[in-house]
Amino acid sequence: MRSIKEIFVVGHGPSSSHTMGPAFACEYILKKYPHAKFIRVVLYGSLSLTGKGHLTDYIIDLKLKKIPHIIQFNNTHKTRHPNTMLFVVEDEDNKTFRETVISVGGGTILTKDHPYATGEEVFPHKKLSEILKYCEDEKISLVDYVIRFESKDIRSYMENVYQKMKESIENGKKAEGLLPGELKVMRKAHEMYEASRNIENGDKNIHMNMAISSFAVAEENAAGGIIVIAPTCGSAGVIPGVITYCEMKEMPHEKIIDGLLVAGLFGILAKVNASVSGAECGCQAEIGVACSMGAALVGTAQGFSNSNIAQSAEIALEHSLGLTCDPVCGYVQIPCIERCAMFALKAVNAATLAKLIPASEAKVSYDDILKTMYQTGRDLQSGYRETSAAGLARIVKR
Repeated sequence: MRSIKEIFVVGHGPSSSHTMGPAFACEYILKKYPHAKFIRVVLYGSLSLTGKGHLTDYIIDLKLKKIPHIIQFNNTHKTRHPNTMLFVVEDEDNKTFRETVISVGGGTILTKDHPYATGEEVFPHKKLSEILKYCEDEKISLVDYVIRFESKDIRSYMENVYQKMKESIENGKKAEGLLPGELKVMRKAHEMYEASRNIENGDKNIHMNMAISSFAVAEENAAGGIIVIAPTCGSAGVIPGVITYCEMKEMPHEKIIDGLLVAGLFGILAKVNASVSGAECGCQAEIGVACSMGAALVGTAQGFSNSNIAQSAEIALEHSLGLTCDPVCGYVQIPCIERCAMFALKAVNAATLAKLIPASEAKVSYDDILKTMYQTGRDLQSGYRETSAAGLARIVKR
């Protein structure tokens, strides 16, 4: 199983699959074809249907600005994966090359040179049940497990992730005005922050401050600011909200970093065994997985046993099943911003439930729920998988 660094990536919003993935795809093409004189980019599926709202065409134009190019949106041709791009490259010798690149979620791309399935393996296990058994045999915690197999710099890497999340919170709390796009959505985090300071003990209200942090980061993402994928851009506000909870509960910083390490483990399990792509499995794969990661973070920071941490993550994802991805007008704004705050709160509630319910009585495992989430996602009609063709996107008008 691959590194948790794949789950936490610093970059520009608003979408890991629709903005960052295409950006990395363009970089790959430019490196492979340094003598390209013209490039035609064809976007299929979800990239075609919600690409403009997610700034896909903007980022491609930016990355290919030195080379003549054209971008085409094709939402009728069926592809194996909904986030498929075709690059048709003509070089200086008038030779033509065709490259298919897939954005599989979380900023990760699949190419014929670097198949996603054969990415560098870090962990020797692929299922949580295997990891828990190994930890039991070795008498180690999930934190110890991550540190044992990850790169030596993993703690410093996670410290940087933490700092970037905190910066995104502060930037989002200061920013005002309209978010980009046709919806004319006003940024609310600054107003929420100021209002909380005018409420008696508002600065000490944990749930209120969690919501403000989540809004701040989600709005930074929607504005194309710097955020941390966790596990996607659209769900990037969940973990910062959970971190705010941990800090207001005066949990030690080291324990919060431990929580991020374990959250990453649950995130990569989801990405390897199911999906973190809204275009593939709906928002349950993005916000649901983020919620499970947040619950694991809280459980770890509070010193839960391995089994109770696993139960926290399972509860969080189980009660996110079936969640649709139907962004209004294709923008990562409605319902995405509010949803980050809601599911940060839900992550804490899931951990609280796991603390009360004996893990030995759990009938559903995290492995079970990942399998269920993936099957549920594949069963969702395409309109509810980041195409903006159904649900809120169809009912709510700009």
